[in-house]
Amino acid sequence: MVHRSQDIRNIALIGSSSSGKTALVDALAYVTQASTRHGNSLDGSSVSDTQPEEKERKQTLTSHLFGFDWEGATLNVIDTPGHTDFPGDALATLDVVEAALLCVSATGRLTFHGRRLFSAAATAGIGRAVVVTHPDGDNAHFDDVLRTLNEVFGDTVVPVTYPDADGPSFGAVHDVLSGEGPMAGAFRATLEERVAEADDEILARYLETGHLSSDDFHKYLPIAIAKEKVTPLFTVCPPREIGLKKLCAFIRQYFPSPQSFGARSAAKVGGDVSDQRVEPTEDGPFVAKVFKTIVDPYVGRLSYLRCFRGRLRAENGFLNARSQLHDKVGGLQMRVGAETKTVDEVVAGDMFVVAKVEDIAFGDTVTADGRPVVMPTFAFPAPTFALAVNPAARGDEQKIAHGLEKLAAEDPTFHVSRDAHTGELVVAGTSPLHLEVQLQRLESRYGIHTTSHLPAIPYQETITIPGEGHHRHKKQSGGRGQFAEVHLHVRPTARGAGFRFVDKVVGGAIPRQFIPEVEKGVRHFLERGALAGARVVDVEVEVYDGKFHDVDSDQLSFQIAGERAFADAFAKCRPILLEPIMDVEIQVPERFTGDVTSNLSTHRGRMTGMDSVRGVQVIAAHVPMKEMQGYATQLRSITAGEGTFTMRPAHYEQVPANVQQELVARRPAELAHQA
Repeated sequence: MVHRSQDIRNIALIGSSSSGKTALVDALAYVTQASTRHGNSLDGSSVSDTQPEEKERKQTLTSHLFGFDWEGATLNVIDTPGHTDFPGDALATLDVVEAALLCVSATGRLTFHGRRLFSAAATAGIGRAVVVTHPDGDNAHFDDVLRTLNEVFGDTVVPVTYPDADGPSFGAVHDVLSGEGPMAGAFRATLEERVAEADDEILARYLETGHLSSDDFHKYLPIAIAKEKVTPLFTVCPPREIGLKKLCAFIRQYFPSPQSFGARSAAKVGGDVSDQRVEPTEDGPFVAKVFKTIVDPYVGRLSYLRCFRGRLRAENGFLNARSQLHDKVGGLQMRVGAETKTVDEVVAGDMFVVAKVEDIAFGDTVTADGRPVVMPTFAFPAPTFALAVNPAARGDEQKIAHGLEKLAAEDPTFHVSRDAHTGELVVAGTSPLHLEVQLQRLESRYGIHTTSHLPAIPYQETITIPGEGHHRHKKQSGGRGQFAEVHLHVRPTARGAGFRFVDKVVGGAIPRQFIPEVEKGVRHFLERGALAGARVVDVEVEVYDGKFHDVDSDQLSFQIAGERAFADAFAKCRPILLEPIMDVEIQVPERFTGDVTSNLSTHRGRMTGMDSVRGVQVIAAHVPMKEMQGYATQLRSITAGEGTFTMRPAHYEQVPANVQQELVARRPAELAHQA
């Protein structure tokens, strides 16, 4: 295994489903002799799709790291999920590589998801290239693909290899740098023009002569790629192993190494400004970052890390910048093809695995002792679909929470929480399919079967006019009885002001020690409401009068009287239901704009803005949370799987009268069911 930073190339394969990423990995494993056979995901022999869920669905659902040797270089290639419902691993990978290869099928079209991933790679500041797959497929059209790429990404996309023909007539790829094929001259001229734009001095010479010298071209091509002046395009046919060696040779010669890529930013521990520089030197203080975690019920926790600076030997261990604890490491492993190999040391640029270090988690930065910094983490999309889950079997309450926490440790887009208002255990992710796969993993790994349903909406109740409430609590059943009388003024307050309790009792009508009990009774009502069992908010309660009995009055009596006095007032103050409104941003191809906006109106959505960027329509709207519960599936259907959205809580608004009437009417049945 090569352990020099300048000989390492870290690459992410990105793209939509069926774009050929996994087929490319299988072919690379065979061509580089990392595997003795050419795997295939369709028959379950792929070196990449190894998880049970992936074999069943025949698609990549998590990232997979492979180390390939090529002419003295180590190519660390990460195959990422292409399904739009599983973006977490793809985004996490972009944080730890120097380049991304976008796979695009010559038989299809550039998908919206592929465009988003390519844009995310630009945001990460890494080199980008395009690989066109399936050139021999029916309806393959290389020229159409190139034209689309230029329209979407600009004219920086230039072929380095291209097919000799489309469809079944395809037999080989032409190398532009070697002058092969009828289009080599034109593509080479375009490449030279784009490379010249990477440096002002070279551009001046190019404008004088009309061409670049061979030395200048080869020297400045990597710089042009890094500066996004050139986006190299390659054509490969993985099943027939065509074009792969030319791709590997180009990566070896022109793609950035960890050293040529330069320093990365970091922050001081506890700081929020990335003003530290992590130079990719082999002799600096050790810095690495966890970019993938697997919690296996048999093997334990496996953490995948990328070393950004320095060296690490297993016996040294490292400091977790988050916990400030020193962790011992049992051993270091690196990927050789699809297998792991124990190594004595890793250096800047290496990707490696440590096992059973329970303290580290996804996104953690680990460093040399006494030199902690924190590497930034990619911003992951917030959940857009949630389910309330329960164990199917009694006694699994603790096991289900423990199992879900382990799954959440692996996936930054999968969240687990206990709803403070409803008490439900809620899992949230990118889509119904995302949660289906996670609950399937919970069952297959930990043997926990679940039932699920849509989470309860956290409605709120409030009042619209002031009023008064009164209750006399009197109970006599032999011996000491119960007695308390409470008079209240109740007023609505501004939205978001919360609850305020005011003591205006004078003359000892209610003894001082019982005033807090009145408030306790009111607060008890606030927690459960009266209309739909929701919390009551934004009210002011003033207790101004009451009566007590020297013998029969006690704490419980005034709690009961306070609660029922408030219930009396609440019914008189025109109570209403409030519902949470979400701030929603939808991104769709422009051709679906009309369908999406029309559908939003059926969800009680209100448009708040619209913008168009390179054929992508961005629609902003306010939509009730209730209406967004099944929206992920609907948007997917409307946009042929290409639309995405994000949402966050905005504010609360009054529920329409007809909706409130329906919710209130359901309350008796819900109470009967709970009983």
